[in-house]
Amino acid sequence: MVAARAAGARPRAAARVRPRSLAAGVAGGLPGIVLRVDRAEAPLFSGAAGVSSLERQTPLRATDRFRIYSIAKTFTATVVLQLVDEGVLSLEDTVRRWLDDPEVGRIPDADSITLRQLLTHTSGIYDYQDEADSPFYVDAFFGPDADWGRVWTPPELLAYADGARHAPYFAPGQGVAYANTNYVLLGLIVEAATGRPFRDELRDRVLTPLALDRTSLEEGAAVAPDVVPGYQRQAGQLADVSAVNLTWAWVAGGIVSTAPDLARFARAVFDGELLSPASHAAMLTFAPGTWGRLEFGMGVYRVSSPHGELIGMDGGGAGGTSTMAWLPGTDVTVVALANVAGTEGLDRLRDEAFAWALA
Repeated sequence: MVAARAAGARPRAAARVRPRSLAAGVAGGLPGIVLRVDRAEAPLFSGAAGVSSLERQTPLRATDRFRIYSIAKTFTATVVLQLVDEGVLSLEDTVRRWLDDPEVGRIPDADSITLRQLLTHTSGIYDYQDEADSPFYVDAFFGPDADWGRVWTPPELLAYADGARHAPYFAPGQGVAYANTNYVLLGLIVEAATGRPFRDELRDRVLTPLALDRTSLEEGAAVAPDVVPGYQRQAGQLADVSAVNLTWAWVAGGIVSTAPDLARFARAVFDGELLSPASHAAMLTFAPGTWGRLEFGMGVYRVSSPHGELIGMDGGGAGGTSTMAWLPGTDVTVVALANVAGTEGLDRLRDEAFAWALA
């Protein structure tokens, strides 16, 4: 089923996006997809295809809530940079400046790694979610003692990046390596600097000012019941993994949201609404070197596309895949969400949506 709204768009263009991109994605095996395209404050297209629940065959709605995973890093970076604007934090502060508690584990180079390096993935810190050799996934999801409802604490996550267990990828500032560990540390630094839970800083600084009423950091054993079920391919079948809570990703990926909320957030981020000009420029300054095709700023990446260099963030994990992208010079943003992990289809959908918006 496809439910779509095309506001201010040419009918032929809207029709071209809807069946070819959304419906084709569902036909290709995705349970459900939501697409949102905006230019400045005007929504050009808002649509959904497929189902939120395979078991109940519930039609997906364009306003449904999804696991957005690493787009959470853009929220976290925004909170950190607001504290920089207020003089509470400095980008040159070290991890040890704020976290000198043995509970956070023996993080290598904590005396020299800076907030700037955490934000841009240039710290060299080992990713506790490293699929190549971290035991985290076995312990959390696949091992005989794995409990999908376990509430993970940040120190428990950081223990997997302990220098006694795994060496850093490189010395601080000497490369680029994407690591969720960086953002777990940033979340703890925000809490240490403010004396408040990160969720409260996020709510007061970003969610409430932007009226993002359907966006939240999920910290319980169960994800909120109005979040769409999530699926993952296992042995060629789609398995329901909705029971996996989001504390295993915390501020690096534990946020749920909707396409309308993310479209509003994207405009605020890319327009510089939430930060000083200096911090906005720092967020959109990309560190030398790449991780795959991506260049990293602070909570965002830059990547080449058929339409030019996009700035945005993606997310992916158990039960969800997301993308949020902006094309500088056009004021066009695209948000796409799916309730399945590990799909490459959203990149294609994103590029087709930009082609449609620019036609």
